[in-house]
Amino acid sequence: MLPPGPRRLPILGNLIDISRDMIHVKARDWSRMFGTEVISLRVLGNVIIVLNSARAVSDVFDKRGSNYSDRPDLPMLVDLMGWDWTFALMRYGPRWKEHRRVFHTHLNHNAKEHQQLQGSIVLELLRLLWHYPGNYPDHLQHYTGHIILKRIYGHAVKDYYDPYIQLVKEASASASEAAVPGAFFVDLFPSLKYIPEWIPGAGFKRKARLWRKLSTAMVNVPYDTTKANFLKGEANSCFVATCLEANAMRCLAGEDVLLTEELIKNTAAVAYAAGADTTAATLKTFLLAMCLYPEIQQRAQAELDTLLCLDGHLERLPTFSDRKNLPYLNAIVKEVLRWIPVLPFAVPHRSMEDDTYSGFLIPKDSTVIGNAWAILHDEAMFPSPDVFSPERFLDGTDILDPADIGAFGFGRRSCAGKEMALDTIWIAIASILAIFNVSRVKDKLGNEVVPEIKVNFGAIR
Repeated sequence: MLPPGPRRLPILGNLIDISRDMIHVKARDWSRMFGTEVISLRVLGNVIIVLNSARAVSDVFDKRGSNYSDRPDLPMLVDLMGWDWTFALMRYGPRWKEHRRVFHTHLNHNAKEHQQLQGSIVLELLRLLWHYPGNYPDHLQHYTGHIILKRIYGHAVKDYYDPYIQLVKEASASASEAAVPGAFFVDLFPSLKYIPEWIPGAGFKRKARLWRKLSTAMVNVPYDTTKANFLKGEANSCFVATCLEANAMRCLAGEDVLLTEELIKNTAAVAYAAGADTTAATLKTFLLAMCLYPEIQQRAQAELDTLLCLDGHLERLPTFSDRKNLPYLNAIVKEVLRWIPVLPFAVPHRSMEDDTYSGFLIPKDSTVIGNAWAILHDEAMFPSPDVFSPERFLDGTDILDPADIGAFGFGRRSCAGKEMALDTIWIAIASILAIFNVSRVKDKLGNEVVPEIKVNFGAIR
């Protein structure tokens, strides 16, 4: 027997339900209604299982990872839009393992290398915020994009209008729209991907064709530029140049190349695509929290001042070596990740064989979703979850770190670039609070305008 779920319409099943905004909240509510951590939906015969607790996610994705590390077919995003190069969406198997291994080996083993880069580029962010505070969303996109582009391709970003920054912004927006469950019928009827564009109702194919150009450009354009610079001896130090140099040395020694061009190109594009947009969104959430909770900002600034100031004057900016001495600021970072998770439904998994959990059937080929938002808003773990309260991480309890239980995905398919992303977020938050007060705008009468908590519709919030 499948887990319980909301009432289904004839033929359509729960299609209307999954197409609604805030589906992650509805899924949590259904769990409460049925008294179970696991619920099921049916959409035109396809089974969707939603795991709404940390325990269920751990039991399924961690303890039974060999059965739940695959991805479902995503015809719109992968087949039509061409995102088959990102190992975040690849089917589980040797190709995925090799791509993830290359990413981990080359981009996760040397934290000092990316921390030096982050410490330098954050100064650029501070200058931009100082001169043009009203353009803070653009500055955050510039900051996160510059770190990724410099680390991966050696590309120095001059301003927010850099073509690579705009490319990743447009491509990420298209992917976010396409990844919403039920957004396109082709994901429910994969055979629709074969119909011609001119047939009425095939507008999704015209849209996919345009969006595919963005996906293809993300993989090829920055890589081709870096490769051309490398062949001329003009490439800056970066991931792509390091890989190309290693291959060239092996060729000179008469050995087989270390990495294929596909591996280098795809791994580079994964970092480029995944890091910039989601990290900038997290930093926007931080600024919103500081506006809504000024007393939290003041406490964090007092902690920073104790470490960085002498006789009331700022002597230096924070560095990564200060992290261990800033417990309240570290708690703010955790609470930012928990309060408004960027990927509330994470990325869906697929069951490779029939399974049972908590007495319920999880059929083979089911789409299995971990509800990160429900986990990070679980009142039993995080009392008053809608309130931004870093103190919850300082009371001496064994409360779990949001970075480990949902903010970066689950199981073997969790985000490979988590540590680099956390460093990018941490140094920006520490530096902004050391220099600035984040305050609310005022209306014509001089009254503060309390910002509204509002997120965009899409897979990336």
